[in-house]
Amino acid sequence: MPSPSDLRAASTAFADAAALTDPGAPVRSTIWPTAGRIVDHLGTIQRWAAEQVRTGAPADRRAFRRPDEVDRVSWFREGAERLMRTLDDADPERPLPFLYGASGTVPSWQRRMAHEAAKHLWDLRTALDADPPFPPEVDLAGRADAIDEFGEVFMTEAQRRGIAALVGPVDLAATDSTDAWRVSPEWALVRVRPGAASEAPPVATISAAVGDLALLLWERASLGAPGRFRVDGDASVATAFATTPVHL
Repeated sequence: MPSPSDLRAASTAFADAAALTDPGAPVRSTIWPTAGRIVDHLGTIQRWAAEQVRTGAPADRRAFRRPDEVDRVSWFREGAERLMRTLDDADPERPLPFLYGASGTVPSWQRRMAHEAAKHLWDLRTALDADPPFPPEVDLAGRADAIDEFGEVFMTEAQRRGIAALVGPVDLAATDSTDAWRVSPEWALVRVRPGAASEAPPVATISAAVGDLALLLWERASLGAPGRFRVDGDASVATAFATTPVHL
């Protein structure tokens, strides 16, 4: 799992980038199309998460939107600090409301918010760089955990929702670490040992730096990006994997 320092590093870098970015600048997001909208979104999410951790009860996300008259960057910094203080002070074993009606804990929220901050830091940086790398503020272990969490949280929810099955298993292989994963046709993700024998070999393998694999899952990288991804096996299955909406 990512450490508390990952959340702090990503949130601090996000605030610093927000302070230097025109809030009207376009970013690569169809949902939050400007830098200012991205800042407002992450700030709202962090306050909403902090409230649920503080109270142990579900909260209405709309109650934590930034008032129009409040300075955006100061508001974000204050909310990020509130979130980190709340996580630090909370009982790590206390059951808490989590995403999709599930129950979680403080570590669940610590993990979710670290990855949320990293993801939207990437979004914010697209205002100045059309295709930035995965935020370097997050180390290799944190990047790999973004993939683990995506499988545990978002693929699990996609299964419940009834996502269309893949033709066969797809492997993800990191080129800058020893991490590797398999995604079953039913979208269940598990870690695998690179080169380990398997009764059902993958129909496609996607190899890339672990941060690029995370960006691919987050729909923030294209499988066709030059020099970033290698596909072995059935390219059509790899494409179906990369383009099927999972995180709705």
